Amino acid sequence: MRIRDIQTAVIEANYDWTIVKVLTDEGIVGYGECFFAPGLTRLIHELKPLLLGQDFRDIDRLCRLLREAGVTAGPVGGTIFHAIAGIETALWDIVGKWLNVPLFQLFGGAFRRRIRLYADCHAAEGLSSLSSLCTPRIPWWMSETGETQHFTKST
Repeated sequence: MRIRDIQTAVIEANYDWTIVKVLTDEGIVGYGECFFAPGLTRLIHELKPLLLGQDFRDIDRLCRLLREAGVTAGPVGGTIFHAIAGIETALWDIVGKWLNVPLFQLFGGAFRRRIRLYADCHAAEGLSSLSSLCTPRIPWWMSETGETQHFTKST
């Protein structure tokens, strides 16, 4: 019931979707997602040693440990909360899988049976993409060169 590894992947889309993957010694894998921020994946990997070998069920204690580790983060303090949110989501995903119950049951049960849904894929001419610094960019798949093109904000 221990955390064995933490991995990240970044999906370049309308912004960088940072995916956190937490692996356990029991073979259960949990996934979380973080909102984009400069240095986010590096920060997650710097937090990893605090979590390796820890019991994945101790979510509140582990999140408190991560918050305390970032207490001196200063002006970049928001980034650590993005990292913690992705890690915490992955830990809840693991606990739900371990208990074989959907997470909504762990969080107090169903609130409603149906929801209205809206999806916007930001596609075609309407696509806009932001770097981790919130600057406009042309994603690699829309670029003529096949490379991501970054632009700076006008002052």
